[in-house]
Amino acid sequence: MDMGRGDPTALIGAYEPGPAEGGLRGLLLLAGAPLVEHQVRRAVKAGAGRVLLLVEELPLELAAAIARLRQEEIEVRLVESIDEAADVLSAGEPVLLFADGCLPDDGLLRDMALSPIPALATLEDGPAHARHERIDARARWAGIALLDGRRVADAAAMVGSWDPISTLLRRAVQEGAHRIAADAAPPLLTLDASDLATAERLLIQSARRPARDWVTRWLFRPIEELALPLLIQRRAEAWVLGAVASILALLGGMIALSGWRWAALIALLISGPLAAGATRLARVQTRPLWRPNLLAFLRELGAVLVVIGIAGTLAAASGQWGWWLMGVVLLGVMAALGVERRIVPRPHPPWIASADMLGWAMLPFAAAGRWDIGMVVLVFYATGSFAALQRQLLPARD
Repeated sequence: MDMGRGDPTALIGAYEPGPAEGGLRGLLLLAGAPLVEHQVRRAVKAGAGRVLLLVEELPLELAAAIARLRQEEIEVRLVESIDEAADVLSAGEPVLLFADGCLPDDGLLRDMALSPIPALATLEDGPAHARHERIDARARWAGIALLDGRRVADAAAMVGSWDPISTLLRRAVQEGAHRIAADAAPPLLTLDASDLATAERLLIQSARRPARDWVTRWLFRPIEELALPLLIQRRAEAWVLGAVASILALLGGMIALSGWRWAALIALLISGPLAAGATRLARVQTRPLWRPNLLAFLRELGAVLVVIGIAGTLAAASGQWGWWLMGVVLLGVMAALGVERRIVPRPHPPWIASADMLGWAMLPFAAAGRWDIGMVVLVFYATGSFAALQRQLLPARD
């Protein structure tokens, strides 16, 4: 973003009627939250310092959405007309304009925020984009524009009975606004309830991130793909999933200290896909995950207690204090691995040891009743991972 011109203000149209009688298009539920919440959060993520919602009336659902956004310290203000919006904006203030029902890709928003003023996101004219507003014989408006306060004020002076968003668009087109092609990642245009299923599927896909290890790729991800639509349908909260995952891991650690190894391992294994699902659900809902560092710490603490508990039961059963030493070595190596990952945050081989990888690696040995062999294998696995990571990081240190 051009810091010399300051953070933009987002102006989001939220006045078009929706499919339900008396409802608004911006209040259609998308991934468990009103569409307008997704728009506001994406605008803020793109750098908007505040958000103006252009809405003629304030339904209870919209008031609740605004309250949730303000609890996250997002500055949201209602404006009933384009004239009121113009009064709020200063002449040179950048304005990121959203069409009613438009949910753009994060990358497109970042490109728009860096563009010269005025700018329009456009799509090639064709059947696939027939519902987007046409701006000339070859292009349609993608639903996002970058203007400034002066242009909003000029449009307010002549809007009359015309649609305010369309008026701003037409003036930008007449002015020869800079155009940014959005065909590679067309914004979602949610006009009615029939669009929601498609929009939610695309949101779930866009929230996918490269798998950091094998267990995430081959186990957690398929579980996420099956579970996320059901969680969204039931309006599950990401922070609840994250909290359950952390509590379950911590509970597993406490159980391990009591000598119940199987129950502890199962609790730790279940917490993994829950935590991964919580992170992805938060991305789908465009909401920050509650206290992610705390939740991750509690899961790690649970894993530490599980290792201590297993080492303790092996030492008690064999009378050999060396199992305590094995547990300490395993925890020390895993702590060192964590430090290395933070120092050099670069992609690592997917087989490198993590708490989840260690848990699933122990499972076959536990099933065979050979917890002792499993502990030895985990120590060698973690140590080998650390050695491999050190070798990978040598060029970066030189």
